[in-house]
Amino acid sequence: MMLFIGRMKTRTLLPIAGLLALTACSGGATEDKGGPEASEVTIAQSSVARVAASAVSSDDLNAAVAANNAFAVGLYAEVLKHEQSKNVLTSPISATLALTMTYAGAQGATKSEMASALHFDPQAGDAVFAGQNALSQALNARAAAALARRTQDAAQSGQAAPSAEDYRLSVVNSVWGEQSYTWEAPFLDTLAAHYGTGVYKQDFQRAYEPARALINGWVSDHTNDKINDLLPKGALDDLTRMVLVNAIHLKLPWASNFMSAATAPGAFVRGDGSTVSADFMRRESDFAYVDDGRAQVLSLPLANNELQVVIALPHADVTLADYQATLATTSAALRVPSAVSRVVLSLPKAKFTSRSVSLVEALKAMGMKQAFDDGAANFDGLCAHPPDGSRLHISDVLQKTMIAMQETGVEAAAATAVILAGTSSAPVEPPVKVEMTVNRPYLVAIVDAPTQAVLMLGQIQDPTDAGEP
Repeated sequence: MMLFIGRMKTRTLLPIAGLLALTACSGGATEDKGGPEASEVTIAQSSVARVAASAVSSDDLNAAVAANNAFAVGLYAEVLKHEQSKNVLTSPISATLALTMTYAGAQGATKSEMASALHFDPQAGDAVFAGQNALSQALNARAAAALARRTQDAAQSGQAAPSAEDYRLSVVNSVWGEQSYTWEAPFLDTLAAHYGTGVYKQDFQRAYEPARALINGWVSDHTNDKINDLLPKGALDDLTRMVLVNAIHLKLPWASNFMSAATAPGAFVRGDGSTVSADFMRRESDFAYVDDGRAQVLSLPLANNELQVVIALPHADVTLADYQATLATTSAALRVPSAVSRVVLSLPKAKFTSRSVSLVEALKAMGMKQAFDDGAANFDGLCAHPPDGSRLHISDVLQKTMIAMQETGVEAAAATAVILAGTSSAPVEPPVKVEMTVNRPYLVAIVDAPTQAVLMLGQIQDPTDAGEP
């Protein structure tokens, strides 16, 4: 491994490891438009190339998917405990990617607890990162494949070519670290090989607000402005040492659109029994469908059929809370049904953006506790010898999500930030008090401090003796 320390313009953070274009925010007056006007960002990065998905074994990829899905169920269950009556949208893969970058620097019991919470095999080594890498690259290829297929179909049928703007799926990562720290080479190698990023150095100790604006701008840019202000004011402070970020943006048309003319208002009954009027999209078609005995489960394919939106509607005598209480990785609600039925579907249009939600309590409940303990967390794999003598720990994990479903397709986005802080400086012991009562003869000198030249030197035997009149 060779470590490069380079400088790049913040207006366009060029690709790292040759794979993912990490285009940063453009400078501007508001943080939604890109944060500070700083002209350059220093980057610590490894010379290791991004590992191609084709070089990752199917076993590693399958293990990553299994772990992520188990984490998804556990995380969702914990988040629901605090948001039962509200719209909730989590992105477990975004959280996993941000947390596995952090996991790359964890050691000892901190690493073991993170592995357990994330459902990793603690003995898997780099296979954990390889699997996440292969999954990310596979997802990044979906939109291009769907666009190519639609473009080919349009050409064969003499129709207009589809717009590339409607075919997007990107999974990107960035890491922002305190500029005075030396980040460990193995950690930088993992970031480059499996996450396509290095460490963008920031002055968190003196300029954490400009850094927050810069990170928020990067997230906005990579989610088509759908996720703004991921890091709210106060999320960072002068103890922040690193922020590890994942951003996901998806925009794809349905495999078969709903007809706008068929959309009509209807009543939607909320959990408390009250009703609201919603616009229902309607379509009759052959869908992947199953009734699991407690809910109707239907899958709506997006373009090219690789990505699917699964809808699970509990029976009238089953509450959503009761249904979700038994959710498991094997549940019908988390997979595409294998059977096909003719279904007359009425689905309300929906658009929802969450606030920035802290995942700390959920992760602690899942067994990841030491990572948040400023006295016990072990992230020596990130920086073994912090220059300020502090101890790194996770101070917060923030996630923000959005989804919009309409007649033409789906747009969804998510971003997750893992914030690491250093401990505050050790308290200074009060100095031992020394009494000095000048009640006897003493020496006196006048010294020029810059040159240490002695200008006057003498003694006082009697402070009341004024000398010559």
